[in-house]
Amino acid sequence: MFSRPGLVAASLIIAFAGIIIAGADTPVPAPLVPAQAKGVTTKTVQEISLAPAAEVANNDDIDPTGNCLEEIKLHCDGFSVGEGALADCVSDLIAESEIQEAESDADPPSISDACREEVYQYKISRNTNINRNIPLAKACKVDAEKHCNITWFFGYKSGQIISCLRVAKDVLAPACAKQIFKLQIDAATDFRADPDLYQNCKDDAATLCEDVKYGGGRVQACLRDKRMQLSWGCEEQLFRQELENADDIRLSVRLYLMCIREKRKFCADVEPGAAKVKDCLEEHRNADGFGNECRDEVNKMIEGRVREFRLDSRLRKTCKTDIYNMCAFLGEVDNLDVEDESVVRCLQDYMNEIQDSACRALVRKYKELAAEDIRFDVPLAEACFDDRQRLCANTPPGSARVFRCMIGNRDRLSPLCRATLFDEEIRFSENIDFQYPMKVACNKELQKYCKDVAHGEARAIRCLQDNKDEQDFGAECRRQVELYENEAANDYRLNYRLNKECRDDIELLCGSVCATEDGATCGGTVLRCLTERKEEIKRESCQREVLYFEKMEVENFNNDVILAAACRDNVQAFCSDVESGDGRVHECLRAHRANLSDACRREELLLEEQEAENVELRPGLLRICRTERRAFCTNVSPGQARVFRCLAEKMSDPDFGEECRKEITSKLLRRQANWKLDPTLRKACRTSVSTLCAPEDAANSEEGLVYKCLANHYMDLDNGCQKELGRAVHMAFFVWAEGAILTSDCDEDVKNLCLSVRPNMASTPGAVGQCLAAQLEESTKADNTSPRLSDKCSALVDVAEPPNMKQAFEASLTVALLQSQLSAVEATTGLTMLHRDKQGNAQALTLTGWTALLGIASMVLLVLWGINYAYWQYRGVPEQAGYTLVVKGKGGR
Repeated sequence: MFSRPGLVAASLIIAFAGIIIAGADTPVPAPLVPAQAKGVTTKTVQEISLAPAAEVANNDDIDPTGNCLEEIKLHCDGFSVGEGALADCVSDLIAESEIQEAESDADPPSISDACREEVYQYKISRNTNINRNIPLAKACKVDAEKHCNITWFFGYKSGQIISCLRVAKDVLAPACAKQIFKLQIDAATDFRADPDLYQNCKDDAATLCEDVKYGGGRVQACLRDKRMQLSWGCEEQLFRQELENADDIRLSVRLYLMCIREKRKFCADVEPGAAKVKDCLEEHRNADGFGNECRDEVNKMIEGRVREFRLDSRLRKTCKTDIYNMCAFLGEVDNLDVEDESVVRCLQDYMNEIQDSACRALVRKYKELAAEDIRFDVPLAEACFDDRQRLCANTPPGSARVFRCMIGNRDRLSPLCRATLFDEEIRFSENIDFQYPMKVACNKELQKYCKDVAHGEARAIRCLQDNKDEQDFGAECRRQVELYENEAANDYRLNYRLNKECRDDIELLCGSVCATEDGATCGGTVLRCLTERKEEIKRESCQREVLYFEKMEVENFNNDVILAAACRDNVQAFCSDVESGDGRVHECLRAHRANLSDACRREELLLEEQEAENVELRPGLLRICRTERRAFCTNVSPGQARVFRCLAEKMSDPDFGEECRKEITSKLLRRQANWKLDPTLRKACRTSVSTLCAPEDAANSEEGLVYKCLANHYMDLDNGCQKELGRAVHMAFFVWAEGAILTSDCDEDVKNLCLSVRPNMASTPGAVGQCLAAQLEESTKADNTSPRLSDKCSALVDVAEPPNMKQAFEASLTVALLQSQLSAVEATTGLTMLHRDKQGNAQALTLTGWTALLGIASMVLLVLWGINYAYWQYRGVPEQAGYTLVVKGKGGR
């Protein structure tokens, strides 16, 4: 890269080469000499030896008796003639009139058109030769010799020394730089005062801007608006002036005039220079009270910056090293031959690798702007120009409105536009700062719930997702978060965290599932593949992200793209008034299961299978059973239906809530319809079902056909499947209800043998199952003459896994051992410790005095024996011989 002196020299060479190419020796318009000036005195001036001598009138000033006579009398009384004093006074009047005209709340000074033109022509003529501008020539004599003494190389051309000093302004002496700045204001006000710009753009201006009034930067503004129609030389010189004027808002005349109110209101304390006022206006452009005209000008400024990074002096200087290191292939940073918006794009693509924090902040700002307004996203704006006119012509830019419009019309976009749009969606998915509507809508929620969460890596977005069901979470913020989730569900690549964590697993497991082109989305197919093959996922962080996506699916049916498509008509028919979220639409669809289309019913069943795996995927149950989970299953980790099984086993506890008990019972009853809703049984019996019950499985019925088939083939099942089938049937009896799919063969037996004795038995979980187990045991006794279970019911009860008989047996041994020890103590001491009934059976224990101590000691010994027994059981010591536990008979199957 060039050093500063080398950079200046290179810039000078480029500037001088431009003068030659542009043919700048063609004379600029001759100044108009007013009739009154016929007797004006002139003198020859040559302060700068590098430029030819010049004839100047009025000691370098306008004619005090010319077209500006009235203006000078009214406003410039006391100004001496010479060195541009009167011209500067009238120029200030013209500028004030432009400002007050823009403000529209004051009467601007009256300046005649003839006076304006005389001043403009004076300055136009002045800028063709540095010796015509006496204050400039005096102030810059040393700098001209030092920086611009290269006329021997190109030969002298009109305006050459001034052009050179303008390029070298950063290294000029303060007095010279001040005069150059005044000259820049003149050139920015009237394009004719810039010889290079005028020479290259006069024909374009005459053709494209013929009705535009000179002054006030109007012609340059017109040329910028029609940039695509400009000649190459004009566009180059227009950009050159823009680049030279980029640092100071006073040199962006149209912006300055249109935004004078806003500058005073929002940026009163901001000093001009270093683009500070421009940045201030950009920051406040969406604030209340910011005028539309000023906002339009600021947006034009931003659009110019994103198309050419060098128009933002801070970006150009702050990111110079990073541009060179990461984007040098795009051209030298300060090479004026290159106009390439891809530098900004390059910096955005490598934003996280930028070393300089100030540069990274600026690049992030530009990415935020691109996400907010399509005009600031050059690749997207150009790729979708025709599509935008065709589909979103009535959508105003800003607030990501056009972006949303095109997403809504994705299927109607041209291939290039669709592909570019999708690329941008992926880029914007990783940071809430690039999700403009969500960021604006969720400002309060971000402060309340996520103030310590760093942006980037979709962390703040995830924080909002985690808290969106809080009671005081704003409705609009929740809507924006749900919209983000809906879009992320359309394609795994739009789910930043999942895409990042699952990249390897997707390639391994689902690489062939979606091979889209032209920006088409995968439509949820890869996400479906991941959920179906989640047991094969190797990376733990990917497993967590897949689980999070499943939570999104069960909570909001729109987040399961495939299901939403299959069930759209059913939702409209049965659940149109059901609010989405919290799984409510899924509950509604399942309530109408019998009336659903085959495709919708199939999709809902697949989702139920997922939900059965993990209690975290059951938002309704989680909400209803929150207290019971904390009380009974707090240490049970979710997954493999462990939490649900724990809750089911604790249902009979007196402290178990009735509402949760009903929810668990309904889930258990629902399981009986389809074996796939029982995850552990599904896993244990997969092989058996495929070999013994394939036709029943293929029927996809809701009548428990596979369960019944497995029960009929019980003796043919492997041990694992037998155990899980027994547990499933046992739980079916645990929550027995008349007409339940799996236990209906025992309904009459329950009525005749159980409910006839205890009519309220069915209200107690497990009571019916115990009754039937007792009836089965009685029916095996040879001398039994009481009514027996029916054959079908007997076979089903026999399959059901009974209570742990060995554990009960060992518990009874422990009680018997304690009773025998205390009886021995009674016999030896004569003290009464046990209270017995009429038949002599021990009913209670009373310990007093030293017998209490002895009893406690016995209890301690018993506890120690229990601990020792448990330890050896844990170590795997073989069970004692001679113990026989008969669990099942081999009745007819």
